[in-house]
Amino acid sequence: MEALWIVLPLGLVAGVLTTVAGIGGGLVITLVLAAAWDPHRALAVAAPALLLGNAHRLWLMWPHVDRRAALALALPALVGSAVGGLLTAAIPAPVIRWLLLLVTALALVRERGWLWLPSGRGWLWGGGVVVGVVGATTGGGGLVLAPLMLMAGLRGVAFVATVAVVGTTMNLAQSLAYAATGMLIAAQLPVALALGAAILAGNVSGRWLRPRLGETACHRLTWASLLGGLALALLGVR
Repeated sequence: MEALWIVLPLGLVAGVLTTVAGIGGGLVITLVLAAAWDPHRALAVAAPALLLGNAHRLWLMWPHVDRRAALALALPALVGSAVGGLLTAAIPAPVIRWLLLLVTALALVRERGWLWLPSGRGWLWGGGVVVGVVGATTGGGGLVLAPLMLMAGLRGVAFVATVAVVGTTMNLAQSLAYAATGMLIAAQLPVALALGAAILAGNVSGRWLRPRLGETACHRLTWASLLGGLALALLGVR
């Protein structure tokens, strides 16, 4: 019961955030749960919940998916997620907390425009592997995925929809890898399902809210979520 008080509002906020801003929901979930629980437990519970959330968001936005970009990223991300998921069980909890802080800080640097990345789609295949590994070890794969999608020229609803394809692939591989290493156990599934249901409600709310906010407000929300994530990451490593 105590866990539900955490995961239900958290899932709702994360679903709205990812549907509106395109990224951030997965990292926010991982940061909050890692602060409340052990980081390994946080990653394990988040993976199947985010799988449900991304699959639902993909279903809602399927017509807007950029299929070429999704294919170029999803297959390498699947490999990276499987490898990263198998390695995560052996990584000490303090190291995961510092990795969370590093990924969040780099995302902020990128959002400020201080990190230059070349344009084009040639980076997608290799970048997908990096996205998968980072997502499995820190929950912050979406923050690495975002600049790759921007380099590919994706914006607006196409950006959100194509991210959902890659997220679904990654979360499936992560869930299977965590289960194989014993990080994800049957006793955690009810909480993960409750979190996933809350994310679905957030997806629906975010879909209604996004066109009413406009692209400028959505981008500001992305920036605000990264700042909040950095604060949570700093608290988690203390």
